[in-house]
Amino acid sequence: MGILEKLRPQPRWKHADPAVRAAAVYDLGPEDADALRALAREDADARVRRAAVNRIDELPLLADVARTDPDEDVRADAVRGLAGLAAEADEAARAVDAVRHLLSLGRTREIVVAARENRDAAIRSAIIDLIDEGKALGSISRHAADAQTRLRALARVSDPAELLNVALKSEHTDTAVAALERIEAADALSAVAKGARNKVAGRRAKTKVRQLEESAQPPTAPAVRMSADDAQRARQLLHRAEAVVAIAEPDEAARALADVRLEWAELGADVEVETALTQQFESASEAAREAIAERQQERAADEDRARAIAQEQADRLAIVREIEELTGEAAADRIAELRVQWDSLPPMPSEYAASLNRRFQDASRAFEDRERRRLLAAAAAGRLETLATELEQLVASGQSAEEIIARWRGLRRDADVLREHAAANPSAAERLERAVAALEEKEHEHQHVRDKQEQDNLRRLQQLCRQLETLAAAEQITLKAGDRALRDIRTALDQRVPLPSKKDRQELHARLEHARAIIAPRVQELRDADEWQRWANLQVQEELCREMEALKSEENPDTASRRMRELQGRWKEVALAPRTQGEAMWRRFKTAQDEIFNRTAAHFAAQNAERSTNLVKKQALVERAEALAPSSDWVKTAAEMQALQAEWKTIGPVSRGQEKAVWERFRSACDRFFTRRQEDLKRRKDEWASNLARKEALCAQAEALAESSDWNASAATLKKLQAEWKTVGPVRKAKSEVVWQRFREACDRFFERYKHRDSLELQEKAKARDEVIRELEGLLPYEGGPTDPPEHLYKTIQDARARWQQAPELPRGLQQDLAARYYQTLGRLVAAWPSAFTGTDLDPDTTRKRMEKLVTRVEELVPESSRSPAQLSPAEQLAQRWRERLATNTMTGGKSADTDESRWRAAEQEVRNAQAQWARFGPLPAEVAAPLNERFQRACRRFYDTRPRVVKA
Repeated sequence: MGILEKLRPQPRWKHADPAVRAAAVYDLGPEDADALRALAREDADARVRRAAVNRIDELPLLADVARTDPDEDVRADAVRGLAGLAAEADEAARAVDAVRHLLSLGRTREIVVAARENRDAAIRSAIIDLIDEGKALGSISRHAADAQTRLRALARVSDPAELLNVALKSEHTDTAVAALERIEAADALSAVAKGARNKVAGRRAKTKVRQLEESAQPPTAPAVRMSADDAQRARQLLHRAEAVVAIAEPDEAARALADVRLEWAELGADVEVETALTQQFESASEAAREAIAERQQERAADEDRARAIAQEQADRLAIVREIEELTGEAAADRIAELRVQWDSLPPMPSEYAASLNRRFQDASRAFEDRERRRLLAAAAAGRLETLATELEQLVASGQSAEEIIARWRGLRRDADVLREHAAANPSAAERLERAVAALEEKEHEHQHVRDKQEQDNLRRLQQLCRQLETLAAAEQITLKAGDRALRDIRTALDQRVPLPSKKDRQELHARLEHARAIIAPRVQELRDADEWQRWANLQVQEELCREMEALKSEENPDTASRRMRELQGRWKEVALAPRTQGEAMWRRFKTAQDEIFNRTAAHFAAQNAERSTNLVKKQALVERAEALAPSSDWVKTAAEMQALQAEWKTIGPVSRGQEKAVWERFRSACDRFFTRRQEDLKRRKDEWASNLARKEALCAQAEALAESSDWNASAATLKKLQAEWKTVGPVRKAKSEVVWQRFREACDRFFERYKHRDSLELQEKAKARDEVIRELEGLLPYEGGPTDPPEHLYKTIQDARARWQQAPELPRGLQQDLAARYYQTLGRLVAAWPSAFTGTDLDPDTTRKRMEKLVTRVEELVPESSRSPAQLSPAEQLAQRWRERLATNTMTGGKSADTDESRWRAAEQEVRNAQAQWARFGPLPAEVAAPLNERFQRACRRFYDTRPRVVKA
């Protein structure tokens, strides 16, 4: 054994003594990760497994051990390991994975500890987002060291009971107040007000209880009268002051309180605030100040605690850092001193004990690994030269790939160790690297070939298993197939070809054995039945031999030939027989068959000549069919093909051995033509379907425009649709007329409306007035209906009158007809329920008085001379007015003409205003309205008749 082997540590973790193995666990380095996993999973002693678990930081492995290990202490250590990794993780993804494993194990308590103790706020938030249990979230929100973590956990609490628990028991102001703000129940608020540990939360609860009580009490008249706006502003400022308690950041809360108090002072300078509101505001301000002071104290306490922890950690961190940097020949003595110093330090708080202990242990192991490597480096120079030469010889050797790879795997560990000390002998290290590269390439190629072979073997055996399972599940199998299946099973089990994994081999072995267990009994039954069938066939063969020998006397060659073929077919059915007797029976049957065949040879020769002629005829038909196959004249060619098929049926059989070939040629030519014809028909059907879809789309567009009133745009669009219709190809004949009639009907319907568009527009304009009239007619009383007026009758009529006034103007005749209906309906409504309009502009009595007054006023505007009854004709009256006008002009010299004209114009304007006012009067019963209307119209006509006309010079 060389010096390198002496220096290399022995695998004590394989020692028979569990105590030695447990101690060896702590000597394993990072390169021994596989050994550590094996010890944690498979070692028989629980102490060894516990030691290995405490060294492992692989999350899936720890979770598997915590779930499956039989020893409770080992499982507990694995759970603690997961919790420690979650609490110490520097990456959110790793912490989240650890927490998910703990969740799958149902270890909520450890998750809570990790969420409280991890140093990274983002990781703490990520852990909290994975927790759904209300009690766990409540525990974090009550006990976490930092405010962000407490509030993040509280935000995920949805259970009212847990919120109440946090508000009652939390000693942190931010958490207790935040929980309180989410509580609305009066009894819960009362409980917090009476028993909260946090004073700020208790005062805030009392404030909320008071607000609830005040909102429930009826308002009382304050001693100081404030306007509604000022009172509203004062209450808003009071609520803002009360809400300051809920602000977690003390600096932000102080700023908010200062702003609110400034606004309150400004309000107090402008108005006198109610005493109760002032007292409440001062109480809220005092509570906010206390909350800010308490939060500032909490912050200072947290900072002091952090400084104390940092001071407590300083000595241990100094030891850890020195061990991490320790190296050299005197390092072994120094690390012993540092370990004694570590043990002499006072105990650490649980908040950071686990992380510092782990760091100390990792640093110690790293030092031991560095020291071991230093010793190995001292002995590496000579061994590098020897190993490089050995590997070069191995590369150049003519051994098989399996032997080279096996030897290389034995030397790989030495090579890996020595490559780390290449600086001790650079030239030998370079040779070693080249040899290692060559061997790794050989190993890779060998592994690739082996992997491919294993996959091929796996696929082949899986396919064999599927075939065997199908055969085993079949209702019937043949003896030949069963024997072959059993041979395949036996071969597959005996060969033991390489496979990707042990699991694959076990699975395939189980499937093969299962198939053999099913098939073997059935094959044995088939063998027994086959043996009996062979003996039964022997009797049938003897009967067939007698029949064939009797056929020698048949003189008709066709009958003899036909019977001979029948006997041959029957012989094939019973060909299996015991070997010795079966051969003798076959020779007897063959001898008689040959004699019959020789006797009918001339007949068969003539028959063959006839069949040769038929073959020539059918070949000619085949050539004609092949010539027609590419044709695209579908109708004519189809008829010719059908004629060829009919002629084919009239031709007899052809020479033996040619039937299938000539028939396949003929059928192929026919199929080729009719397939092309079918494809063309399918293509045309697709084209028809596409054209039909396009035409139906045009129909849908035309139908959408059929009722349009945008005449010009719709007419242009329909013309474009008609032009596009002409560009679309044909459709199936059964659909053509239907879709055309649909499109034409839509177009005709629009253009018919287009021709009468003026009347349609007029109807549309009149629709608004007609709807008003119909609505009013619907309000009229009817026989057997209620006697009381409808509810809100006056408002309904006013709305209808407003819509009537806003309706568009219509031609005179149409508007007069509608107006007559409108006023008649209004009159009937007023006459039916006059009490409903009392005191309104539709009050019949008021309307009548106003109309009489207006009539009187117009009558007063008519000159006195024209008011007395006159027996003059209109022409005589006109002449009299001219004479009066001339006389007036003569006496006044024409100076008063302008004054009279101005007076007449003013009177005319007044009459016109009266006419406009008359039109706005409400309805009256016909017997009242008719006389007044007659008087008014007569007074207006008399005024205009007496109105002097201005004669233009």
